[in-house]
Amino acid sequence: MTQTVTLTSGAVATLRDVADITERQRRPIKRIQSKLAALPTFVAAVQEAEAAQKVSGGSLTTEQQLSIAAGMGEAFDLLESLNDFLIVAVVRGWTYEFPVDVDRVQDLPTKDVDQLREVCAPFLKELMPNFEPTTDAASPTEPSAA
Repeated sequence: MTQTVTLTSGAVATLRDVADITERQRRPIKRIQSKLAALPTFVAAVQEAEAAQKVSGGSLTTEQQLSIAAGMGEAFDLLESLNDFLIVAVVRGWTYEFPVDVDRVQDLPTKDVDQLREVCAPFLKELMPNFEPTTDAASPTEPSAA
């Protein structure tokens, strides 16, 4: 079922179902996630954010978010790119006068980008391969959880 989102600016974005996202749209997201996972500054930032959320019981303050972002180094730019590619993968179309494209995401009003990031974030987990152990005897490798 197609979902539409009215953005802060009044523009409308139409979202894809996760099943309609192509491998061409998913591959850059996987590539960036692999790079992020290999960066110690990113891993440390994630751990810091998780610890802060446990203490606060939920959301981080703006100051905490800025502090964590400042310590991310190059991971910050990769995370920005990941979010842009996620928006392009999830958004089928919008009422702006230009196509949905990773280079054009930065041409959107900031509040619309923030809203799209929030709306698209839940799709990220759905796009990632499942590396959980399987007990499936038909698995092409030995069942790892058997």
